[in-house]
Amino acid sequence: MRVAGGEVTIEVTARPGASRRGIIRADGDRLVIGVHSRPDKGKANDELIEYLAGELRVPRSALLIVRGETSRRKTIRIVTHEPAKAASRLRQISKPK
Repeated sequence: MRVAGGEVTIEVTARPGASRRGIIRADGDRLVIGVHSRPDKGKANDELIEYLAGELRVPRSALLIVRGETSRRKTIRIVTHEPAKAASRLRQISKPK
């Protein structure tokens, strides 16, 4: 996770077709996130963005996949006025339960 200016950048490995939606684990510097949707016409990406926006309490438009649109390994940028708060929330939700 990188926090700079008004944004947070995270590395994600998406697991489309997962039985459980949400963060599966933190794998080094990367979050592994399961989504129910299949990677068909961007549905899994849409669900991933929707999930993260809901967890971080930011609008969907604040999240952008900047690398890995068609790959499981993605880089996601979160643009927010409170990057430290978003980073803190990411750390909180990525801890094992």
